[in-house]
Amino acid sequence: MTPDTPSPQAWLAYCRAGFERDLGEELQARFHCAANNTKDNSGFVIAPGARLKALGETAVATLTFARQLVLTHTEPVVLTGNDRVNPLLAKLLEFLTFNHILSVTDCWVEYPDTNDGKALSRAAKAIEPRLREALTSQNKIAGHAKHRAHVFITPDKQAWVGVADMSMSQPDPLGIPRIRMPHDAPSRSTLKLAEAFQVFLGDNIDDTLQPDMRAVDLGAAPGGWTWQLMRRGIRVTAVDNADLKGDLVDNAMVKHLRMDGFKYSPHVSVDWMVCDMVESPSRIARLVATWLVNDWARYIIFNLKLPMKKRHAEMLRCHDMIAAACDEAGKPLVLQIKQLYHDREEVTGFATLATRRSKFAHNRIDSGRTTATKAVANKTASSEARPAAKRKSAAASTSPWSVAPPPKQKRKR
Repeated sequence: MTPDTPSPQAWLAYCRAGFERDLGEELQARFHCAANNTKDNSGFVIAPGARLKALGETAVATLTFARQLVLTHTEPVVLTGNDRVNPLLAKLLEFLTFNHILSVTDCWVEYPDTNDGKALSRAAKAIEPRLREALTSQNKIAGHAKHRAHVFITPDKQAWVGVADMSMSQPDPLGIPRIRMPHDAPSRSTLKLAEAFQVFLGDNIDDTLQPDMRAVDLGAAPGGWTWQLMRRGIRVTAVDNADLKGDLVDNAMVKHLRMDGFKYSPHVSVDWMVCDMVESPSRIARLVATWLVNDWARYIIFNLKLPMKKRHAEMLRCHDMIAAACDEAGKPLVLQIKQLYHDREEVTGFATLATRRSKFAHNRIDSGRTTATKAVANKTASSEARPAAKRKSAAASTSPWSVAPPPKQKRKR
């Protein structure tokens, strides 16, 4: 098959029900292919034109709306008879041979994360061990293999067979991390931050979340995110006019400031800033940009509440706004935005400055972006209101996002 020959393979991407069109737009922008299955509330998208090489170069973590990314055939297996294992095995072996894949580490049988899809869980549990046993008998299962086999069954009695790259895919079935709700947490929002730590920090989680670090939680009440930080031994300044709940009240690790999160600025830089305020995405993006440009926090995790329509476009607008502000200030940026399992009509972002010693520098956003992207980003940033505070020096005045630090308070004798 030559590079110009249309690929008989496609992308199979899982997503949250209701976000199929947003994922389709993202796949089209990333791979220059049009998704031909963006049925509302199906929980997955099929986009033709996929290739094995691109699978090994695309981390699922870099796709905002995809929970899992699988290379599959453009045509599914139709499950009509009682025997489902043999047709799936034959199609899977054909797929592996076509891609010159000698073995896989395992075989997962999955289904859409929808009400109709969850009804297939019993069938999936019955098929998976039999299919794994059949692959083992043909010497197709090996622990050192680069790929994992996937079979994705749908409510319309079809199945898509394919593979995912072990180093680039999500390591949990259905692309859903398993996180238990702590019994003493003040709200379920704590699961969102716990998942964000797992997704964005990965192997760096112990280095970036150390006891006695300092954090600021903007819009903290009732305290789900503050609790998640506090339980790791991090001292938190919780900023919110509303009350905190549970163990956070009168806690020595938590300082509660009753004020607007948009009006707060730290006297000294902190290790973490987290923000889960119910506000327009563009206003949150401006807030994040201000914290990054002024070096107020080393790491930032924030949440963007997306509109009902054009959610992918709004996410890109906020991404470019933050990137343009840091580019204008000459600060190399690491920025990831992901729709987590515990997100609803929203996405969660992680941002830090890519210094030479940064553990996330390989994910940095280069200032040498394409002219079109850079122009859109600069136009977006310039169209938004900038912080109005005065800048303290000519060096700080190089970026309109820089603001003067608050005056130092005199110590009482």
